[in-house]
Amino acid sequence: MNIFQRFIKSLYSPKDIAKYRFLGIGKTILYVFLLMFLSTLPGLYHFSKMTITALNEGKQIFMEELPPFQIENGNLTSNIKEPFTLQKSDFQIILDPTGKISKQDIEKEGNVVALLKNEFVVVNDRNVQNFPYSALEGMKLQNKDIDKFLSSINGVLWIVLPIVFIIMYLFTSAIGFIKISIFAGIGILFARTFDRNLQYRNSWRITAHCITLPTVFFALMDALKTVVPGGLLINWIICLIFLYLTVREIPKPKVKA
Repeated sequence: MNIFQRFIKSLYSPKDIAKYRFLGIGKTILYVFLLMFLSTLPGLYHFSKMTITALNEGKQIFMEELPPFQIENGNLTSNIKEPFTLQKSDFQIILDPTGKISKQDIEKEGNVVALLKNEFVVVNDRNVQNFPYSALEGMKLQNKDIDKFLSSINGVLWIVLPIVFIIMYLFTSAIGFIKISIFAGIGILFARTFDRNLQYRNSWRITAHCITLPTVFFALMDALKTVVPGGLLINWIICLIFLYLTVREIPKPKVKA
């Protein structure tokens, strides 16, 4: 059975997943990387779309719509006394030289580009990227300099986006492997409860396939930009249910006469 057939079966069939406990570890790891790739695609799409839109509108925004500002010695300064917010069609821009708004304050927002007191932050569907001004040591930036910077970024976007995707993919994959390793241990507990013969390495293999349904579901929700209340809890519950049903499908050891 090839990887795509296993993918389809893993969406609905604990009985078939139970058979994958003897699958080669290399094939299982490849399957996990495929799942993590699929789960990363929606985030990359929305991030790319927002980035391109922001760059295209950036010149007008920084030169005409934002108050004059300056970034020097790791700090943002401006004549405004309160945070300035500019609402665009697909995202929001925040300029805050006062320090009243922190990265944590905007992490819950949808799509935000924020120039905060000490860092530049981009939030895209709960994916947060930040850049501290301290990395610009010795440099002085104003509105017109940002405008030039955006023009240069636009020229190398085809290089930047793949790098961002690789970072997102590696991070998502690391989280996925940790999750599988934790649930594989829970699979051993299920096996002992139901008197099934299951070693950790076999539990790891079936767990890697048990996460398929929640992974695909939440990838679709991300693609549709739909927030699922209690998403993390629902994700874990679905994984546990699939793992529970899969372990029960493993035949009991034969009793010697």
